[in-house]
Amino acid sequence: MNIGKSALAGAVVLGIALGGAYWLNDDSQPTVKNTETQPKQVEISQVSELKQLSNKIAEDIDQLHPLPEQGEVSTKERMLVSFNRMQASVGKFNSSGFVKAEIQALLNDPAVIEVAKNTLVDLEGAMAEFGDDQAMARVYSIKILDELAKQGEPYPLYETTAQLAEKLNEQANQDVAFSKRQDLDLEELVFASLNSFEESQILENPQIVMDELGYSDAQHDKIRKIYGNLFGSVFVRHASIDESIARVQELFNKQGTNNG
Repeated sequence: MNIGKSALAGAVVLGIALGGAYWLNDDSQPTVKNTETQPKQVEISQVSELKQLSNKIAEDIDQLHPLPEQGEVSTKERMLVSFNRMQASVGKFNSSGFVKAEIQALLNDPAVIEVAKNTLVDLEGAMAEFGDDQAMARVYSIKILDELAKQGEPYPLYETTAQLAEKLNEQANQDVAFSKRQDLDLEELVFASLNSFEESQILENPQIVMDELGYSDAQHDKIRKIYGNLFGSVFVRHASIDESIARVQELFNKQGTNNG
């Protein structure tokens, strides 16, 4: 048998067995289909479409509620326009991103922080300033203080929490009903405040955090319950329900004054 012909025949068989992808001569190269770029191209296209959608929504809101430049109108008027812009984004794509950017634009004006604080503490003033939009103004005022805390300035949030707790405590002691769901405002403020702390701080030194947020053993039972429930929601992440309830009772079920 001719050894050369035999080897050639074997190579041909091997090539066929491998699917015919390779030829024997050195001039030919295997044809490899590049499939890696296709998913990347699809992903880039999808990102582009989402960006276009986000931009279109922002443009529509700009047309409906154009935001005045800082200094063109009063701080309160500019805040109200911004609140309506944020509300118009609710339920739409990238609403959270739009709201975050809008709040950041407001925070460029230091006066916004004081207006937000007063809106939450002084209900009568909020109604006078914002009219029928006072509820919306309170919602976004909490978001403003929350965002400020996330950026490393939590004390306006803590101060507002303590001031509203003090005001509602006075009302509770006088048997005056909370107006316009202000107790829910306090819940949101305490919740946002707790999120600004490391959980280890709350677990290991709850009394220090309680003091920072304006809690007092002398407060009315209605106010103590708000604090207790929200601290308890942190405790229960790290202990059993029974252990968490016991800790809440130890910290918050104190006998205050004039609790009726």
